Amino acid sequence: MAEPIVQQTRTRRLELLDLLRFFAALMVVVFHWFFNGINNGKVTSIEFTAVAPFAVYGFFGVHLFFLISGFVISQSANGKSAGQFFVSRGVRLFPAYWAAMIATTIVVSVWGNAAMKVTPLQFLANVTMVPNLFGQPFIDGVYWTLVIELSFYALVFLVLLLGLGRFLDRLFPIWGVLMLAVAVLLPSLSTLPYLGGYYAFFASGAIMATIQRSGFSAMRLIGLAAAGATALLFVFRQLPEFNYAHAFRASTTIVLALILLFFVAIALLWIPRVARLRIPFSRPVSDLTYPIYLLHAHIGYTVLNQVASQADAGLVYAAMFVGLFVAAWLLHQVIEVRMKATWYRGFGLLRQPIDRLQGLLSGPRRPTPGRRA
Repeated sequence: MAEPIVQQTRTRRLELLDLLRFFAALMVVVFHWFFNGINNGKVTSIEFTAVAPFAVYGFFGVHLFFLISGFVISQSANGKSAGQFFVSRGVRLFPAYWAAMIATTIVVSVWGNAAMKVTPLQFLANVTMVPNLFGQPFIDGVYWTLVIELSFYALVFLVLLLGLGRFLDRLFPIWGVLMLAVAVLLPSLSTLPYLGGYYAFFASGAIMATIQRSGFSAMRLIGLAAAGATALLFVFRQLPEFNYAHAFRASTTIVLALILLFFVAIALLWIPRVARLRIPFSRPVSDLTYPIYLLHAHIGYTVLNQVASQADAGLVYAAMFVGLFVAAWLLHQVIEVRMKATWYRGFGLLRQPIDRLQGLLSGPRRPTPGRRA
């Protein structure tokens, strides 16, 4: 979710990917505002509207986020040292998160209901982005996805640290095949980290990025087929539990078709003409995606509880979207743009120690771009 859209070359962005990220963010916002907040009792001022039965499908924007993230990380890790990767991911992921976490804490502490109150210990644990390791809940429910994202980064970081970055393009297909084998033969193990679940989307996206960058090969096609099958199987198995916990059921057929559509949309980038598409405003809306994701949920629930009623819900929702875009733009401009050099200096303090460690573990040779598998 946190990723900037990588450049296809030094001067060309994949603007379709920019747009898909923004679309995924909107799906998640619609899911939370029109359905999930009411479903889980965090929004009590209004009841479901006519949008709710459709908003339930917005949850699967998360799956699109993970697919895109795998694509982006495959590109951004290519040819990088472990230190470079650490700095770039740290700058992209944490500053906006810290700012949004502080804003959310202030809003819910002043105006939020008891279900969203934040304790001092909870706040400190959330600074790490992995509060579950300290037995504390997330300040905002959407942060659970960041833990999964961070764990994927950690896996790629470890590969780079061990000096195996040049093999990443080969490792992702192998990972896809391994996850499918576990999902079919040992499904009870697929809930373990890196052995299935949402990680199938990361692997799929990464393999698709390799194909977009370097072309097709038998290994990549087999790996993508395996990772994609694992992703679909995971969603199919996930749906009964998902539907049990929600007031409106999501159709299995529609959900699986939606997931397939996500794969097709990313695969379109294999077509050079599509990869070169210039899409108006794709860069600005992409810049807002991560701040939108971070800010929308508990702050949105609080606003709904404070000002919305069933009679004026439509007007309130429209105003909330405008407010969310403005708040996301301010967060992006102040934290991510104007303070960018500061964050790079801070995280950059660890780059040389990490690269020295990489040298000790793998020898002095720097990672090179992945070869054709």
